[in-house]
Amino acid sequence: MTKMKTLRPSVSGAALTTGLAMTMSAIPLLGAQAQQATSTPNATEELPTVTVEGDNAPANALEGSTGLSRMPGTIQDTPQTITVISQETMQQQGVTTLEQALRNVPGVTASSGEGNGGMNGDQFRIRGFQANGDIYVDGLRDFGSYTRDSFAFESVEVFKGSSSENFGMGTTGGAINITQKQAHLGDKYDFEGQIGNGPLYRVVGDVNKQIDDTTAVRFVGMYTEQDLVDRDYVYKDRYGFLGAVGFGLGTDQTLHLNIFYQDGDGQTDMGVPFATRSTGVSLPVTEYPGVSRSNYYGKETDKDNYDVTMFTAKYRNEVNEWLTVTNDSRLAYYNRYYTQSAASCAAATCGMSVINGNANVPYALGGPAGFDQDTYGGQNITTAIADVTIGGFRNQFVAGVDFYFQNDSRSYLTNSGAKTVGTVADPSFYNPDSFYVYDSGLNLRRSQATNSAIFASDRFWFVDTLSLLAGGRFDNYNIDYETTSTGGRAPSANVPGWSDYDSHSSFFSPSLSLIWEPTKEQTYYVSWGKSYTPPGGNVAVTPNPLSSTSATEPESNETTEIGAKLSLLDGKIGLTGALFRTIKGNAYYDLGNGLYQPTGDRQRVQGVELGATGNLTDAWTIQAAYTYLDSEVTYSPPATAATIGNEVNYAPRNSASIWTTYDVAKHWLTSIPGELLVGGGITYSDGYYTNTANTSWIPETFSLDALISYKQGNYRFAVNGYNLTDELNYVAGFNNRAVVGTGRAVVFTVGATF
Repeated sequence: MTKMKTLRPSVSGAALTTGLAMTMSAIPLLGAQAQQATSTPNATEELPTVTVEGDNAPANALEGSTGLSRMPGTIQDTPQTITVISQETMQQQGVTTLEQALRNVPGVTASSGEGNGGMNGDQFRIRGFQANGDIYVDGLRDFGSYTRDSFAFESVEVFKGSSSENFGMGTTGGAINITQKQAHLGDKYDFEGQIGNGPLYRVVGDVNKQIDDTTAVRFVGMYTEQDLVDRDYVYKDRYGFLGAVGFGLGTDQTLHLNIFYQDGDGQTDMGVPFATRSTGVSLPVTEYPGVSRSNYYGKETDKDNYDVTMFTAKYRNEVNEWLTVTNDSRLAYYNRYYTQSAASCAAATCGMSVINGNANVPYALGGPAGFDQDTYGGQNITTAIADVTIGGFRNQFVAGVDFYFQNDSRSYLTNSGAKTVGTVADPSFYNPDSFYVYDSGLNLRRSQATNSAIFASDRFWFVDTLSLLAGGRFDNYNIDYETTSTGGRAPSANVPGWSDYDSHSSFFSPSLSLIWEPTKEQTYYVSWGKSYTPPGGNVAVTPNPLSSTSATEPESNETTEIGAKLSLLDGKIGLTGALFRTIKGNAYYDLGNGLYQPTGDRQRVQGVELGATGNLTDAWTIQAAYTYLDSEVTYSPPATAATIGNEVNYAPRNSASIWTTYDVAKHWLTSIPGELLVGGGITYSDGYYTNTANTSWIPETFSLDALISYKQGNYRFAVNGYNLTDELNYVAGFNNRAVVGTGRAVVFTVGATF
């Protein structure tokens, strides 16, 4: 057995290097160990996995594990609302991005990014709270901002509620975890092609090859070209690959190595402007006569080009019957060239005219030209899980250390002149021939952040059916941010022209849960937890992480949840329900230019979560969820006291999703060989405000989708229909803009598996 090295706290990448060295040193031992592998029982060994291979994922998500070593146990006995989007569901729905997968999770909304160009990739809010730094891959932070394609996904898990004890800073509303595909035993070759209106062209190949009894390799490749349906000029092209190797598979010591790459090229879509009212609530201009849903208010020079390279190492050692040690490491690099135009429609010059039926008025374009960004980061988490009996009482201890660093540098671009605009009814896409975007080298920003943390928890069983889970995490976060003033100089330390800001935060995130399990099919719990978001967090997705007016104290967040999880029909279907309340103190407000201003606001979101997954019969499957959010700004300083009593932004009151399929060949059309699935689903969300002033409103969304799929032998044919009623929906928003969703779409899929 390999002896685990001791990691020491560090404010550099040394901890990550140590973790990687420890992980890589295990490789030579795995083959030798495989020759003498035994089936020694282990407490965590008995748990089924969700993500070794999609074909093995349980239909009832409660029966699967959380996929994270620091959260041992099944979803059934984890005292938190967790939604799993499985590989099977994503394949049936034809999911191609993380944003599409998360439409299965009510209470998750998307934001289009601020005019200062900090975000326009994946940016989400959970239960109304910002989650732009709360996206994880295999339990490790995914530092960059980009559109995450699903070709490398095995599953997606959403952990709702304050989760700093398990994930670190942030996680006010929860965390999003992507479980990547990994090499597994057995040979499998999977190929899929898609074609649809827009047009859409997409191919994915997935090859897994077993090398010997304990070693396998896997390669997944993807190429996509897509023009969005009913959206002028908007396209999203990308390609990528995942290479994976697994050592020691099927033994008590395993190592998984993954290398991921994705390249994207798209037309930036900052959304349509709101027709601003002099007083009252404003709506998107596309809600008024004379304005087409296909209108694009950006310019031909608006581009979002990025590439991502991510290396992940996951080492697991089941040391003996009661102790398991894991070490997970990541190194990632992101490059992004981003240009944009943010349209606005002010009341006096544009908004009131549109509202009164005249869309032949000019809009305005704002925001800087864009930026050229380089980001790199790394993380290492070492975790020990011990199942022991002390004084006759069962305990499950989890303890570990977590180190990560982020570095971000960006050079802001400059427009050579003014951009031309058209009218709200007929926007102008093209620029004059003399117009161009360039890098002057004068507007530069760079950020360095480090975090070191220790975490520990104990689940103590009073009796077999009643347990107490208590834990905590202590973080030390440091950030240094530099920016040039107008006419600044090339980057160099201590050279005039640079403004330097720094922040240092330490905070403790506790959690406590009481869990009652009268039978293995029933779990009832009461949970409480706190989380913190320090000033200048998530530098890779925040263009101005600090300023002279930045907060000096972290946002504090507290969640209480009462829930139940039931497995019925001999475990074929799982039901979940929870009541929750989250209170956020010292809330930060996004000013729209990448700066987060401390407001002193206190916000409260409370509500209900309901869910169902599994098989109603041997032919009928279902995944359904409903979320009710009751939100309110409960306190605001005198300068903004008018917002007291308002709703929290991005918190729709009611939202729901359902996806269901039935194999008609199993009972009705029994003469048809193979599997004939007929299915469909509905996604619905109430409207919501995009600011705490409650002056901008995105209307409700409704999408009716359908599926017909036939699988015979090694081949699969499918037709998916999306937004069949051709509703005008908005898939994201930000303050005074809303991103229009696609119109009615049809996609044909052909797949083969060997």
